Amino acid sequence: MNDPDEKLESRFTPHRAARWAVLIAGILFGGFFVFGGMFQRFNDPRMLSTMIEHFPATIGLPSSALAALFIVVFLESSSGPIEFEGLGFKFKGASGPIVLWVFCFLAMAGAIKLLWASP
Repeated sequence: MNDPDEKLESRFTPHRAARWAVLIAGILFGGFFVFGGMFQRFNDPRMLSTMIEHFPATIGLPSSALAALFIVVFLESSSGPIEFEGLGFKFKGASGPIVLWVFCFLAMAGAIKLLWASP
């Protein structure tokens, strides 16, 4: 029962490794997205005008998709598998995180739409 190898095996699981891989890949993608966008923006004036004119679509939506992924991954890693039910539906297994990601993304996209609405 007090075997140190047993505790080590319970900490390092493929599921936990996949979560960390998603987190690291998301951070790298976000960094490349921001710094690559800045580099491209300063070297191409057409890209700068497009990014400024359509900022919610070019920066806001990809950032909110990544933020929704982080929310789902951190909720799942801190509280276990995501399961919920509502309106007669029950989401378990892989459908729980997917539906939660969609809800988070749609909420953030709706907020972007409301905040950057043209008068």
